[in-house]
Amino acid sequence: MDLSSWCTRKLEKTPGKLLLGGFLAGAYIGFAGQVFTLVTLPQGIPWSLRQLFGGLVFSVGLIMVVLGKADLFTGNCLLVAHCFKKKAPLRRVLLNWALVYGGNFLGAVFLALLYAASGLPEAQGGIIAERIIAIAQGKIGITFSQGFFRGILCNWLVDLAVLFAIAAGNEVGTILAIPGPIMTFVALGYEHSVANMYFLAAGILQGGSGITWGKALFQNLLPVTLGNIVGGSVLVGVLYSLFL
Repeated sequence: MDLSSWCTRKLEKTPGKLLLGGFLAGAYIGFAGQVFTLVTLPQGIPWSLRQLFGGLVFSVGLIMVVLGKADLFTGNCLLVAHCFKKKAPLRRVLLNWALVYGGNFLGAVFLALLYAASGLPEAQGGIIAERIIAIAQGKIGITFSQGFFRGILCNWLVDLAVLFAIAAGNEVGTILAIPGPIMTFVALGYEHSVANMYFLAAGILQGGSGITWGKALFQNLLPVTLGNIVGGSVLVGVLYSLFL
């Protein structure tokens, strides 16, 4: 499958399927966030190695999204390539983004609610809950401009991974193509809006000090989402449409 065919298939989905696909993708990325939280616990391993390993395991989220044919907002930023080649109106892409983003948010928050209800964050003396809170506090502690630029850098790599998966053309190729770019963005500390939906919701549910929905939405999700749009749409979608 090439990029044009992939965009066409995404844009032909009905609103109901986009919401459901978005819900599933939000949950899949949330599962990846849970594993990242676990493997980056401060247990005597150097921070840089924890970040690298955390990035590697986090890549399972995008693998589940792609193989499961779910819909991820950050990946769908590639749809701008179709607009650039005048194969789809911008309003159609914006509607796709709105539905998928909403579905991603619902899926991520739903998973965070289930995880909190399971009691598992309190395992091992609450060390996982403490790590969840620390991650969320770190995300609302960045400035608007930092979130924006980290969002650009993140989705440049995420959409590159999606492009690699499209080009791979089979399941084995997809599994091999995705981890490199995803490990890179996670290890370097870039910001992914859908992952942050889960991390911030989980932090709020654990009662982290200073973590509120207002701060989550306006100090992190807003700038990061805008950055993700620029990184995926322009630096991958538009640029690659010029020579693919």
